[in-house]
Amino acid sequence: MDVKMTIAIRGDLKISCGKAAAQAGHAAVECVLAAMGDAKWRKWLDQWLEEGQKKIVLTADDAAHLYQLHERAKSLGLPTAVVIDAGLTELPPGTPTAICVGPAPDELVDKVTGSLKLYK
Repeated sequence: MDVKMTIAIRGDLKISCGKAAAQAGHAAVECVLAAMGDAKWRKWLDQWLEEGQKKIVLTADDAAHLYQLHERAKSLGLPTAVVIDAGLTELPPGTPTAICVGPAPDELVDKVTGSLKLYK
């Protein structure tokens, strides 16, 4: 069983590459912290850490899409987190920017984000 993490960033936001990278980083940290507190998730986290921490950054359509993905991940029992921007740089405070799913088995993560395109 391979494990991975996917991060989806809103494609409708006009943000810099640096901002997108920061939001992806926030998302990854949030999911790792969540996974540390659950026995099943911790097993996936440990495997993910041992295997090189595979991450794939994808594009979500908009805020509503982020929340749809989040609900789907939760319904499958996967680690997930939505990043809400603090509004210190490019976006208004409270803007949802990204979602993380995993680390979890590839086949489960793909049920949530498998149809999304790579972030550009």
